[in-house]
Amino acid sequence: MPQPIVVTPVSALDWPADDELEETVIQCAGSSFLAYESRLLGRRDFLHGSSFYQAQNGSSATAKGQPAEDEDAGGKKKEYDLLTLSDRKLKKLSYYQVLSRSLPMHASTEEVRKAYHKACLKYHPDKTGRGEEDAVFLLVKAAFDTLSDPMKRRSYDSTVDFDEKIPPEGVPEEDFYAEYGPVFQRNLRFAAFNDPAKQAGNKENDGEASPTPGKKKKKKGGKKKGGGNDAKAKSAGPPPPFGDDDTPLEQVHAFYDFWVHFDSWRDFSLKAEKETDHDLESADCREEKRWMKTEIDRKMKKMKKDEMARINLLVERAMAADPRLRRERGRAAQEKKEKEAAKKQAEEEKAAKEKAEREKMEAAMAKQKAEEESKKKDAKKVKEAQKKQLRKAKQLFRKLTMAAYQASNPNDSSIGTDDPWDDLEKMNDDIELLCDKLSMMELTSLSDILGGPEAVEEGSNVSINVAALADVKECAVETAAGAERQSLLKIQERNQARKKADDKAREAKAARASKPWTKDELGALAKGVKKYPPGGSNRWDSIALFVNNLCKQPDPRTKEECIDKYNQIASSAAPPSTAPASGAAGEKSSGDGEDAWTEEQDALLQEMLRKFPADMEKNERWKAIAKGVGKSKKECVARYKAIREALRQGK
Repeated sequence: MPQPIVVTPVSALDWPADDELEETVIQCAGSSFLAYESRLLGRRDFLHGSSFYQAQNGSSATAKGQPAEDEDAGGKKKEYDLLTLSDRKLKKLSYYQVLSRSLPMHASTEEVRKAYHKACLKYHPDKTGRGEEDAVFLLVKAAFDTLSDPMKRRSYDSTVDFDEKIPPEGVPEEDFYAEYGPVFQRNLRFAAFNDPAKQAGNKENDGEASPTPGKKKKKKGGKKKGGGNDAKAKSAGPPPPFGDDDTPLEQVHAFYDFWVHFDSWRDFSLKAEKETDHDLESADCREEKRWMKTEIDRKMKKMKKDEMARINLLVERAMAADPRLRRERGRAAQEKKEKEAAKKQAEEEKAAKEKAEREKMEAAMAKQKAEEESKKKDAKKVKEAQKKQLRKAKQLFRKLTMAAYQASNPNDSSIGTDDPWDDLEKMNDDIELLCDKLSMMELTSLSDILGGPEAVEEGSNVSINVAALADVKECAVETAAGAERQSLLKIQERNQARKKADDKAREAKAARASKPWTKDELGALAKGVKKYPPGGSNRWDSIALFVNNLCKQPDPRTKEECIDKYNQIASSAAPPSTAPASGAAGEKSSGDGEDAWTEEQDALLQEMLRKFPADMEKNERWKAIAKGVGKSKKECVARYKAIREALRQGK
């Protein structure tokens, strides 16, 4: 029995969703497409190239010696007959092709206007009789309205198909100019000097009439800060040509400098509005329209940023792959390497030279130091030898004098009547004085007079000269007198210097006293005494500073001058004392019943006033002041009041 056939249904293919499909731009090419495009745009009939068409026309229209179908007798392209084209064909035409088939994209405003006038002569309703609502005439009018307005034209030109591809990295050197040259030329379409709005503005400025005489045209704008003007100036005009391998480096740098500061006029408003699917005219309210405008502006900024990033990437790749710049970079790197090597060699030579000089200097310093140390050691040895010799000379002198003393008094240790010294202590004092004051040679000469070192040696036949003790005594007396005279001379010199200083101070005081006090200075002194009462620190210094600041004299007054003038005024204005001849205990009075205040007493009064301030108990204060001055309390108070009154009268 045959096996039954089992049919297993196959599941449907897993097709991706529509929104997951990737859009790809296909470049149409080939003879079939060109024939289709020609038929679509009305350049040839539908049956062109067929046997029927050849039978009707006899031969090919493109035979040798005859112009092509879309060219006239002069070789120029024939204009489209918009009246014979279908709506589908009309939609495929650009606004430039609608006005004129030969109208370039970067045509001037005047060229656009001329093309529009020619189109009106052909498609105006008065010429065609098709009425005001004719689609062809409305299309011509819309094309002119768009291309004649700079801003609308900029937006429209930005929407025309444009190849944004840039060459990849790693382009071979031999293909560099063929790969990058057309790309840069293609991107010049959006350069600043090709800006439709700018071209229209320049045309208007050229056609402006001269200003009315007597009126100056105001300058718009001002001088901008920063380097923005330089960047705009570099991208204002057309750049130098891309060139080839033999182009000078200055031109190459100028070319890339233009593209580094490239200023694109490309407007993404229509494209952003299409991608965001926002129609400002269909907004229901003002808030919705504002929101749509914000979204469109955000999308425009992003597109503009991507556009500039694409241009920058193109420039970076071109500069990295440009064989001319690569050779220049290699040459610059080699020069830098050579400079660094030369610099390093110079530094090494300089370091070696400095090291040699430093070693030479160190050797010289070490040699000099060794010589100095040797000299110091030699000097120290000499000094120590001299000290040793002086010490031996002193010991020998002491031995000889003591031996001479013992020889003069063999039985009694006391000094004899014929000896130069009265007692042994005075002799020892004179001997020590001579040891301290005399030099080694002088001590040696005295020792030789006494008999020399042989006189104290055992078993020597030389005897000690006892009579020479008188010479030793005389030498000691003269040495002591010389020391005293030296001390007296020092004292006299000090006294004379002190006397000269006192005379100088006295002359300065007399010179200050000879300069009279002006009325302003006296008034300032009175104010200063009142402003700075007794008891304060540095009172008279403050008073002198106050007087000098107030009067502004070329020769300022000193503290001593202010004190002297104050005492002079106080003594001249003081009334005679009426104190009795014999007063109470603790008070002193003169024999004739009047007490005269001296300068020293006035100074003591001022000092006591400073010492005992006014915040003390009044009676205790004046008792202490009277005790310190040596006057009675009543006399001190009267003197103080007299001085104060005199100062007030002198204002």
